[in-house]
Amino acid sequence: MPIEKRKLKVYSAGAVAPPLRDATAIFEKESKVKCEWRIGKPEDLLNEIAKFKKGDVFSSGAEYILDDAEDRGLIIKGSRKSLGYRRSVIIVPIGNPAKIASLKDLCRKDVRIGIAVEGCLKGVWDDIASKAGLTDQIRRNITHHADACGSLMSLIHSDKVDAIFGWNAFQGVWPDTCEIVELAQSVQVFRSTVAGIISYSKNVKLSEEFIDFLTSPAIRKIYANYGWIHVHK
Repeated sequence: MPIEKRKLKVYSAGAVAPPLRDATAIFEKESKVKCEWRIGKPEDLLNEIAKFKKGDVFSSGAEYILDDAEDRGLIIKGSRKSLGYRRSVIIVPIGNPAKIASLKDLCRKDVRIGIAVEGCLKGVWDDIASKAGLTDQIRRNITHHADACGSLMSLIHSDKVDAIFGWNAFQGVWPDTCEIVELAQSVQVFRSTVAGIISYSKNVKLSEEFIDFLTSPAIRKIYANYGWIHVHK
């Protein structure tokens, strides 16, 4: 491939970007490829791709987001690969001032809860609360909605909530500002972080090479260091 074409435009949801950035730096060095980045909320990124009809690789933190993207004709069917999984947890501020120790503590009358209504965490609180039979008790304490992982974490950073439903990997991304409260295994939710090739890509082969690289053992270790989980079958 000519040098001028050794470029990729990579779109990534914000909360899955840190390990992807680290992996991309290695890929650029080893493959002599220049990657242009665009980080944001998944829906905003997909709307941008649809408008400008450009881009090569898209990564987000839930398969349903790329299901929707495929239905919109924005992702090449069959091009997707999972980069690892994140496990649902309760996220609290450093020091856990509300003393949240379990899911049942989220039912206390004095607790403020934040949830995501878009992005990779959409509906996760419902899945968890339903499994535990605590839907009504938890719902009445939900005080804030967020439209993405970053804005969800901002509720923690601004002391607007005592807890959010998040992913275990948040502690790897925001290690200085949050702590994890584990959920019982019986109510945990897992979702796949995934990458796929954008339908408008003019570098499909190179995009395939990049996604294959992201699923290599060395790069899986990078994701694992940030808290992503890999299941070996």
